[in-house]
Amino acid sequence: MQRPTLLEGILVALVVSLAASPVVFLLSLLLGPVMAGKAVIVVIAYAYIVYLLAQSGRTAGRTTLAVLSLLALLASVVFEARWTTVVLIAVALVWGIRACTYSRSPVAWLLHGGLCLLGLGAALWAYTHSGSIVLAVWSFFLLQALFVCVPPRLAQQPVAEGDVAGGQEVDGFVQAHQAAQKALGRLRTSAVA
Repeated sequence: MQRPTLLEGILVALVVSLAASPVVFLLSLLLGPVMAGKAVIVVIAYAYIVYLLAQSGRTAGRTTLAVLSLLALLASVVFEARWTTVVLIAVALVWGIRACTYSRSPVAWLLHGGLCLLGLGAALWAYTHSGSIVLAVWSFFLLQALFVCVPPRLAQQPVAEGDVAGGQEVDGFVQAHQAAQKALGRLRTSAVA
């Protein structure tokens, strides 16, 4: 799996934030200001989800996740959910998709969730102090670019049954020493033969 880089995440944040203003303008002309705000959230969240799925390197279930995400986002708009509910659904989907495709431990999932909540807080702070959608979107996605710093697995690897000698766990040095001894043994037997 090829993980995106921090620079790539920053570029995505820049592109999405610069595209937000024209999208808001066009959708407000077509749908009205209230529905346009919800539609912008859906468009931006879905575009980011598609980006995450495309960069994940996974092929199994990628289309299913994309379709289910789109259905959940559209349902939040169709059933006339409040603006805050649409935002929370979008952030939860970003968290869920990223946790499923880029993480393999519950600790990493929680870190991705914390990063999403931190980004949401930064976006709300930026919007309340500036009134700018572009700055709010930039703040959210700039913090989301940091997800590449979360390692996929943060928990200790479970010890296999064969790795326990006398009821004690074998550390990495002992395993490496044993592997080296086996390799030397194979070299000796192949040199003799």
